[in-house]
Amino acid sequence: MGAQSTHYDIAIIGAGVAGLSAAYFLSAGARVIVLERESQPAYHSSGRSAAMYIEGYENVVVSELTSAGKDFFFSPPADPDGTARNHPLVKACGGLTIAGPGEEARLQKYLTTWQTHCPELAPISTSDCLAMLPILKSDWLQAAAYDPSWHTIDVHELLTVYQRGLRQRDGALQTGVRLESLTREAEGWQLHTADGQISANIVVNAAGAWANGVAGLAGVPALPLTPLRRSAAIIPAPEGAADWPLVHTISENLYFKPESGGLMICPQDETPSAPVDAAPEEMDLAVAAARFEEITDHPVTRLSHQWAGLRTFAEDRRPVVGFDPESSGFFWLAGQGGFGVQTSPALGQRVAEQILHNRPPEPELDVARYRAR
Repeated sequence: MGAQSTHYDIAIIGAGVAGLSAAYFLSAGARVIVLERESQPAYHSSGRSAAMYIEGYENVVVSELTSAGKDFFFSPPADPDGTARNHPLVKACGGLTIAGPGEEARLQKYLTTWQTHCPELAPISTSDCLAMLPILKSDWLQAAAYDPSWHTIDVHELLTVYQRGLRQRDGALQTGVRLESLTREAEGWQLHTADGQISANIVVNAAGAWANGVAGLAGVPALPLTPLRRSAAIIPAPEGAADWPLVHTISENLYFKPESGGLMICPQDETPSAPVDAAPEEMDLAVAAARFEEITDHPVTRLSHQWAGLRTFAEDRRPVVGFDPESSGFFWLAGQGGFGVQTSPALGQRVAEQILHNRPPEPELDVARYRAR
């Protein structure tokens, strides 16, 4: 659908989970449009995420953002028109962390680091771990921990909540819009697209792996953001696997979980990439299969489905959220790495508080931490 020449309070570039969550909260107090280059929202990373709710994830800042969105996930708000949500956004699955020979101390450090933030996280015996996950090789497994608070997130339903809220508040979402340039004028921004022109007082850059490209179109200096490719595949699962938790190695080189009637395996790769429509590399998937077979008795006979996505990180692996101090009215919402889905309610709220209510930026998220160099 092509863009039409019109004016909005806020134009959001990118209809991934970051852009749509910001639109959901901003549309409560402003006229908002979301522009997406692809033919559908969440085409890239948001639609290819493992989508977990894990409070002890990545670092303390990400953990706090995840916890701040807990009520949204577990007690979703009614739609703006008052319609209650009939479908849950999360489903309990639990998380199992496993350690092999020589990794016991690393698991203990993990417990020490995260038990304050994750009170349900606790060590379990190897026998209990094997009872929970019988395909593990007993001679490999040396230690384990379990956290029952891990949940899977229904990304489709979450995006539906955001889009429905935007639509019911008279916001707009336009897909298939190719942005050609952004021009700063006295009254705001002019967004030039292949199909027309849009003006907005504020531009929110939520373009994921393409965030620095959007900044370049606006003449805004780039930030140290790096897209990293991550690959995954579905393999046939043994009987009973549908009830297993998500399992990850303490060495952070493999995780697997029930998915689509099989097991999703991921080598937890992070390969720097240009912003592209990512595709998995055969070697990455071979590595995942080899690691899986090294620690389990279940052979990988085939890959029934495979994919890759780009997870874009800032240097400190924290989101970048705030107005660019060098360009009036240009707002960054970038660097959500692999935690964009689970932090989206909290980040969307923070965007709205800064833009609509002049809340001061949080130093640990603010763009200024890179501009002050």
